[in-house]
Amino acid sequence: MAKAQPVTGLNAGASSRSSLPVMFAVRIGELWSWAEHLPYPHRIRELHDMRIAAKRLRYLFEFFAPCFEPEFKDNLKQFKRLQDYLGEIHDCDVWVVYLRRQLHDAFRELDRHRKALKQFAGADPELKQEAAALARELTHGPVQGLLMMLGDVVERRDRLYGELLQFWAELEQEGFRAELTRAVAQAASEEPAGQEG
Repeated sequence: MAKAQPVTGLNAGASSRSSLPVMFAVRIGELWSWAEHLPYPHRIRELHDMRIAAKRLRYLFEFFAPCFEPEFKDNLKQFKRLQDYLGEIHDCDVWVVYLRRQLHDAFRELDRHRKALKQFAGADPELKQEAAALARELTHGPVQGLLMMLGDVVERRDRLYGELLQFWAELEQEGFRAELTRAVAQAASEEPAGQEG
């Protein structure tokens, strides 16, 4: 997992509100820096890092929520949706690794039975027992179920990935990044309620 980009250039004597543009510029830039990897579905680590960057930015917005207009909550829903897509894709990637390991072990067991067949010369009576054990492993063992699960997970990931690309394209088309930047600038320039002179 990539480390969070440090936020530098904060003025210790300034109000939190006036520091919003500096903090958010780093987190917004961090999220969008991972977007260059979106066209490549097999960049698993980068997609996971994008998910973490989206989470950091969402948490920052949630922490400073009182500084933003009430309608800004709709933007937080977009982050939640983005995180959901990236999170579900990551879950699929984890499942694929797990299922492939399980298949490796299951195939190793099949291979053990297959090699056992080679040790017999002719129609040895024990050959029948080994052949039956291999047949049982093929029909009742975990391989078929694991292969079906693997196919289902890959299909689900592929569908989610397509939806993610479409969702991101919509965010870009709507100027979501610029909207976030505008909302931050507005929040930084407004006085909190009850403190106006």
